[in-house]
Amino acid sequence: MGDLVILESRAVPLGRAHAETEPPPMVHLLPGSRPLVFMVEGSLLFGVEPEFFELLRSEDKPKSEFVESMRIPASRPNATALPPPNAISLNIAQSCNLACSYCYADEGRFGGRPSMMSLETARAAIDRLFDDAPGQRVTVGFIGGEPFLNREVLYSSVEHGLSRARETGAKLGFSVTTNGTLLTSRDLELLRLHSFAVSISLDGSAEVNDRNRRSRNGSSGFELAVRALQPLLQDPGKARVAARCTITRQDLRVLERIEALADAGFSEVGVSPLRTSPVPGLALQEQDWSILLNEMVRAGEVERQRLRSGCQFRFSNLAVALKQLHGGYCKPLPCGAAASYVSVSARGEYFTCHRTVDNPRFNLGNTVEGFSVEGRETFLRSRHVDRQEPCRSCWARYLCGGGCHAEVLTAGRSGCDYIRGWLEYCMRFYDQCLHENPAMFQGGG
Repeated sequence: MGDLVILESRAVPLGRAHAETEPPPMVHLLPGSRPLVFMVEGSLLFGVEPEFFELLRSEDKPKSEFVESMRIPASRPNATALPPPNAISLNIAQSCNLACSYCYADEGRFGGRPSMMSLETARAAIDRLFDDAPGQRVTVGFIGGEPFLNREVLYSSVEHGLSRARETGAKLGFSVTTNGTLLTSRDLELLRLHSFAVSISLDGSAEVNDRNRRSRNGSSGFELAVRALQPLLQDPGKARVAARCTITRQDLRVLERIEALADAGFSEVGVSPLRTSPVPGLALQEQDWSILLNEMVRAGEVERQRLRSGCQFRFSNLAVALKQLHGGYCKPLPCGAAASYVSVSARGEYFTCHRTVDNPRFNLGNTVEGFSVEGRETFLRSRHVDRQEPCRSCWARYLCGGGCHAEVLTAGRSGCDYIRGWLEYCMRFYDQCLHENPAMFQGGG
């Protein structure tokens, strides 16, 4: 047996639920010219000699001994109360100036009438955020619909948040998700000055984007957004600007979307497959996932060559996966919904996330009476990855977290083989990068 090469072992796993049936898999083997072993608990990745790898693959006892010697025991949930969220998104405009065919939010209306959040509601939500999370860094996000339809409330909310941060000594971050078409020079300066994380919803080139992201007057949503964003892309100041593409089954190409948006000036582009849609035929189906995986890998290989030539990451799906692998990312839930983060409707009601606004199944209270602690705890307990099937028997469960709550509860699970395939590709990519350019991961990745 050769020497064991530890790629990364800094992880501290999160708590997981008690397994009531047969033990779930705790190790995953990746064959290849340089065999890899992935420890599920703690998300630890090891490179091993081929002889040892074959021993692990062929015999159960060496595998069990390896797991026991290398694993970080999972901590168990304790009885302490769930802490209040330290991030909120304000649905300040439940309306939109675009008519995107696949929009899960019904153009921000969520099945109701268009509405705008009042400044009083926004201030109440921000006040409760600061009051409930003293001494923590908190984040206020703005979302819709299109948040810049309610521009003055957005501006006043920023000022109120800054005032509360000065008053309490807390650190405050801002984010906004926008289609970019309504941005003015004044808006861009606000984003620069206050270090906004700016997520721009664009799907690729003008032809690809405008196929499903239509403006109401027939003009190109792509051209409107890129024209408005050019000064920010050229001079972002303190803002961090990224494009997010929705992938429909009409066009599963990934690389072409990244390159089109890079040509438009974006230095960071991510993609997200469409799993639910009000329009039949747009959401991905079972036969599409293998094609999408090939497209993701094709984009990843181009990214590999760019990195070798000294360029910076631009494909955020890959960059985030590598960072999480390096840090031993290990999560029992897919995101911070209902835990560290909640979304606030225009009427001032709390929901588990921005995708579940105005759905009574996901209501968590309101800004007047506060959060429902019991509601949050019940929701999170039921969604824990070790309590989900088939998740609890999957080796990728603590990297995936079980999938978006809203999507799973609306449309079920699909694309699990795609997720596992992409994670395996990222593990091999990470191993190769660590050997070719370890400086890439210095300073915590």
